[in-house]
This record gives sequence, C-alpha cells and structure tokens, in this order.
Amino acid sequence: MIDARTGWYFMHASVKGVVLVDGQVLLCRNPRQKWELPGGWPSKDDATLADVVQREVLEESGLDVVAGPVVGAEIFDIEGAGKVLIVALRATVSGPVSLRLSNEHSDLRFFPLDRLPEDLESGYAPLIGMASRTAQPGSG
Repeated sequence: MIDARTGWYFMHASVKGVVLVDGQVLLCRNPRQKWELPGGWPSKDDATLADVVQREVLEESGLDVVAGPVVGAEIFDIEGAGKVLIVALRATVSGPVSLRLSNEHSDLRFFPLDRLPEDLESGYAPLIGMASRTAQPGSG
C-alpha cells in the first residue's frame, strides 16, 4: 500500500511467537483452516516486539511467555489480506503449560518439530526451524 501523505510503500506487520516446549511448537488453527504461530498486530500500548508476543500468546493460548530474540522475518502474501510482514520471536513458557483456546482460532495444540502439519501457513516452517536451532537447552 502507498501512504497518501508520504508516498512510501508500507505493509501491515504481525508479530508471532515461536513457543517451544519439549521439542514441540505451539500452533493455532486460523479461520483460513491453516495452522499458524500465535501472535498478531502490535497495539498502541505495545512498546516492544516482546510486548506484542507476550500479550498475543496470552490472549490466544492462555500461556504466560517470556519473549526472546527475533529469529526471523518474512513477507507473506496472505489470502484476503495481501502482503504482511511477519516477525517471529522465540518464546519460552514461564508458567504452567495449560492451553486455553480463544475465539480467534478453532484449535490450538503443540506439534513435534519433526512432524509439522501439512497445512501449516506457507513460510512458517523456516521460522520455526530457526527458533528451534537457537533454543536454549530444555526449552525446545
């Protein structure tokens, strides 16, 4: 999209958490019937990317997480939304691992890193791979 005031091209950004627990990654089933990482748009109250991940993962899964470093970023062409910048941060659960499904998704579960679902949104597998390669011992 072109900003009318500046003439600059811009796109929406979504910040995702790669939540790793015991060699598994948390995924959410979206309205397009594909699996995706939990996360979403920054809000006006978010000061950092970590704030976005912590808020969104809690809203979408009920998990308290500590967001770590950015593991990667990709431009996705999402059906119905156009191009979106996806920024992924590794996230570590800081409390009990007890999932709570939000109204944003139809399903929520952990998948083994070596058996990701076939209907995972395109582009997420490399981000998950980058996060798992940089995970701290015991986190993933």
